[in-house]
Amino acid sequence: MKKPKAIIYDNDGMMTRGRRFSEVYAEKFNLDIAMMDPFFAGPYEQCLMGKADLREELEKVLGIWKWKGTADELMQHWFAIGDTINQEVYDSIAKLKAQGLRVCLATNQEKYRMQHFITKYSYDTLFDELLYASKLGAFKHKTEGLEKILQILKEKYGVSDRGEIMYWDDREKNVEFICSMGFNGQLYRDYPSFKQTLSEYGYQL
Repeated sequence: MKKPKAIIYDNDGMMTRGRRFSEVYAEKFNLDIAMMDPFFAGPYEQCLMGKADLREELEKVLGIWKWKGTADELMQHWFAIGDTINQEVYDSIAKLKAQGLRVCLATNQEKYRMQHFITKYSYDTLFDELLYASKLGAFKHKTEGLEKILQILKEKYGVSDRGEIMYWDDREKNVEFICSMGFNGQLYRDYPSFKQTLSEYGYQL
């Protein structure tokens, strides 16, 4: 059991909590959620990868989604859903940095929603590194994304051993794959178990 030199946090489901935007939106506007599926299965995937612009893609579905405002207003409405911070997890970051850990965020985000978190919660100064899909050009839990994350941590922070990177995610399937790639994958369930795991590796929260 190698002591971690770097720790990677997940955003949705770990740093923040709340319901999915599409579910909340469909209920509020009495919209069949199936009408939103083509957007999230197609254009939004391209936005996450940094290959399309979310504002431009949303302008194409405003009428379908029964939205009366602008694309920018829709993004503001969207980003306010599911962005309630998990304060204990948030506060743990500075504590771990003070103990010598490199603390990073890995998340499948497009650029506008990432900027929302940077503006609202100062993610750019809170974390040592922001590793998000539209910046990486790859999903954080896939082979390409994991290799890019490893390369960044190696080049910038000298962390080259995958086993010394503790990588948290709230989805079990993602954690299993992360572990299969040699990282110390950990499933995030709640703060007490997170705290206990860190203590087992010699870090106190």
